[in-house]
Amino acid sequence: MTKDELKIIFNQRYKRENWQSIIKDIFPNVSIFSKPFQIPISENLQTRITGFYQLGNIRLNDGKGIKIFELQVTKQVNLPRNRVEMRNLIAKYIDMMDNHGVLAIFNSSEDDYRFTFTSKDSEITETEGFVTKETDAKRYTYLLGPNEPCRTASDQLFDFSNIKNSAKIDDVIKAFSVEKLSKLFFNEYKEQYEKFVYYITGKRFVKKSGKWKEERKDEPSEFLETARFFRPPDHGSVFENDEKKARDFIKKTLGRIVFLHFLQKKGWMGCPENSVKWENGDKQFLSNYYYNCSGKDHFYSKYLVPLFFDCLNKKRENDLFEITNSRIPYLNGGLFENKTPKQDQIDFPIEFWEKLFEFFGQYNFTIDENDPFEQEVGIDPEMLGHIFENLLEDNKDKGAFYTPKPIVDYMCKESLIQYLKTHFFPEKSPLERGVPNTFGTGCVKSLEKDETSSEVSECVSALENFIRNHNPGDSDVKNNFIKNNARKIEQLLDNVKICDPAIG
Repeated sequence: MTKDELKIIFNQRYKRENWQSIIKDIFPNVSIFSKPFQIPISENLQTRITGFYQLGNIRLNDGKGIKIFELQVTKQVNLPRNRVEMRNLIAKYIDMMDNHGVLAIFNSSEDDYRFTFTSKDSEITETEGFVTKETDAKRYTYLLGPNEPCRTASDQLFDFSNIKNSAKIDDVIKAFSVEKLSKLFFNEYKEQYEKFVYYITGKRFVKKSGKWKEERKDEPSEFLETARFFRPPDHGSVFENDEKKARDFIKKTLGRIVFLHFLQKKGWMGCPENSVKWENGDKQFLSNYYYNCSGKDHFYSKYLVPLFFDCLNKKRENDLFEITNSRIPYLNGGLFENKTPKQDQIDFPIEFWEKLFEFFGQYNFTIDENDPFEQEVGIDPEMLGHIFENLLEDNKDKGAFYTPKPIVDYMCKESLIQYLKTHFFPEKSPLERGVPNTFGTGCVKSLEKDETSSEVSECVSALENFIRNHNPGDSDVKNNFIKNNARKIEQLLDNVKICDPAIG
């Protein structure tokens, strides 16, 4: 099966027979059951899952096994919001002996569906006598269907199929790699950025002696040196012969466009005129905005400038944008503030916009930021920070760095744990002894007696497990600390105030 054939199937609604042939083509040693094995659904899940089937098995070349599942979910299930529940549902079938992972399709009556791979890692801990320890299950997800570009899925799974005869469990994980996608996206984004800069400055980066150096390849644009396109009395240069100003303009313009791709993914761009809520907007608003405009050679000056500065940066009656006759939100922030009105008359050749929107159209933008246990293979909002750091000039001299997500995730979770422990267990927090004891139901009220220390440890562990792993514990247990203190925990999290000394 070719890469294009894969993409065509991925762009269709889910069909079991199509996926059985795809699995056979991509993976080694596939055994598809003649009749899917139906797995019983617990009563508390029957309102969310209407069908749970095992379609077959895979035996990789390192001897590790993978089960293939299909789950039919109801409209009640918001897959991005029910990630932990869905992950835990299938992770229990990973025993790390006969089965080391799960491939699952989550399908509903909607056009789009999810194809996921869930796995666990194991390690030998010498301090515990060479006991094998398992990590929490991690799930990697592709969003597929008629409304998704599906380029990344077809590229990465096709590449995996070419090595399937030697494929191991780590190769499957790489086929669902977010890091590989992010690197590819940024490299292609940078090419687009450099092309726009070249149009203004006439300079490109060339590699000489193993180092990249900027060289002039063409005459600079009149926008850099003169202002022939401006009406009197404005006769000043747009960028005043300052190439950095030109580069900053391109960075900000393309950054705004990337940001709006996340906004349109939320369904907030181009909402119906008579709507009240921010929903049912055009998920392809920007590309449709471009392809439907009548003056593409003046797309920036006549279409993006009004969108950026007269729409997103201004309050309007019913949030209506006259050009599209649809609703677009007012964003109360500095991203769309017009500090350089001279630049409003700049325009670029049509082919620049054609290539730019073609590039963006090949990627899935996801508004659900990944966490260590759940990674959707798409461009998430963290990319904005990655772009900022890598295109920021002299960032080392300025001390400007974008903190990687795993570090931020760790810092936030550990800080929240200490914050909650301070309020629930003041005696466990020496620096906060003056804070009143606010123990909730289901936990001890005093730490003074030795006989209560084990109960306290259980409560602390439950709190840590909830914050670190999003696991509230068994709701059927009478003394479930998280369940019994849910209202207090919610109140504390609502009221927390955070100071970021790095302002990052």
